[in-house]
Amino acid sequence: MEKGADYQISSSVNDGVLEIVLTGEVTNDDFETINKKTIAIQKSMDVDNELLDVRTLNGRLGIVETYNFARNLHSERPKINIAFVDIVDNVSYNSIHEAPLINAGLSFKCFTDIGAARDWLKSKQEGIHTAAL
Repeated sequence: MEKGADYQISSSVNDGVLEIVLTGEVTNDDFETINKKTIAIQKSMDVDNELLDVRTLNGRLGIVETYNFARNLHSERPKINIAFVDIVDNVSYNSIHEAPLINAGLSFKCFTDIGAARDWLKSKQEGIHTAAL
């Protein structure tokens, strides 16, 4: 587990899915660092599917900042399927930035239920295996 200013990043691989959990308190200044750290974790794991759990993370970018962040994602970010899990209170916020992330070339879907997120990623894994046959 890595410790940031007031946030923590933990990661593990379960059934071929990289699970990254962000907890604690973040500010706008933390998001670029968090992005770089998650990219480094993604690259080190060599997986096609990621579950990003921010349900216990306090703090979010504003709408404009989120849009700009999505537009300027680093080209070195691996092309993987990302299931983003957040609390119900943030559904409106998450639905606003889901489209720009998809338009930026990410396979990205927001969830409030971690089981549904895992099911979506599993369907992506099955699609990979089926396509390979």
